[in-house]
Amino acid sequence: MTLLQLLLLALCLQLGQQSGQADALGNQTEKPYPAYCTTYDQKPGKCVNYKNCQYIAAIVSKPKDQLTAKDLEIKRNALCSANSRRIVCCEESINESGLELLKASESSCGEFGDQKVTGGNEIQMGSRPWMALLQFNISDSNKRISFACGGTLITPRYVLTAAHCVMESLFSVRVGEHRISTERDCKTYATREICLPPYQDVPIQESVVHEGYHAKTLHYDIALLRLARSIEFSQFVKPICLPLYEEVRQSIWDKRRPNQKVTGWGIDEQSVLSDVPREGDVTRLSLDQCSVGRNTTILIANQLCVSAFQRDSCQGDSGGPLLYPYLYLGQQRFVQTGIVSKGPMYCGQGSSAIYTDVTRFVPWITQNIKS
Repeated sequence: MTLLQLLLLALCLQLGQQSGQADALGNQTEKPYPAYCTTYDQKPGKCVNYKNCQYIAAIVSKPKDQLTAKDLEIKRNALCSANSRRIVCCEESINESGLELLKASESSCGEFGDQKVTGGNEIQMGSRPWMALLQFNISDSNKRISFACGGTLITPRYVLTAAHCVMESLFSVRVGEHRISTERDCKTYATREICLPPYQDVPIQESVVHEGYHAKTLHYDIALLRLARSIEFSQFVKPICLPLYEEVRQSIWDKRRPNQKVTGWGIDEQSVLSDVPREGDVTRLSLDQCSVGRNTTILIANQLCVSAFQRDSCQGDSGGPLLYPYLYLGQQRFVQTGIVSKGPMYCGQGSSAIYTDVTRFVPWITQNIKS
């Protein structure tokens, strides 16, 4: 086993030990947490007792002769399960101040470089300006090893990533990077040399891991990293768009538009961590099509099943984005639809991979970011 493989194995073991609860025998037990669901009008919701859902509790308390047509529609479609008439799908609330923070950056969010590259190839330098690298405190002369996860810039102070990437050795975020092995990224086009501005390394002030995250199942595999200072935006450093609006989410969920892209610095075809970011096309699958490794993984409504044959995310891509091109605020931009969570043991050789569904977590994101 190579030094690289040993380091990655150690990192994976540390990631697995960082989260989750244990029973008396030391086995991990999943934290009780309300299941995510979709409301009668296709909005993200949680399964809760109807008494804890204000608008449904109000409908239940109404006399039958005062129920409106909309009230009746909600009652018909509110139940999370046929096994209980008390557990309903309640729309998750948006925190308005958090939403405004996200909207404050959307004038330039998701804007990408001119050259679009797919199929697992190196992307155009500076063309994915929201990409972030998570830096871990790993003692080794190989600087590349310390960047073991990815993420996306969503505001000047916040990076979105996978919960399983958050551990004690994580200490900073890098943005504006392309080739990790060089201090300055430059390329010559015809006779003209173009260089990216210096990358920005910013310490992490605080991490927010979803309270329902479980290391074994990777349910609720999402986290926010609050940076110690604001990132300086430029042509080559800007945020990704999030699916803040219902029409964007509806377009993402449309089964007629299944193709999306995954980007990251993960392991390539030669089983080596890539020195440059690469991108490939993948296809969204139904949840029942998703199996990882030898055992079928039970997915829940806030996870995505994505194709993983030949083109796939891989070790080192964790926390990075699944992207969807969309006409956002009158301009074609990229919207983040997922977060790389788990794939097959041999990248590109399995049938499917698992991603966290970002469209289901917009309310949670708004509730957990601050100015």
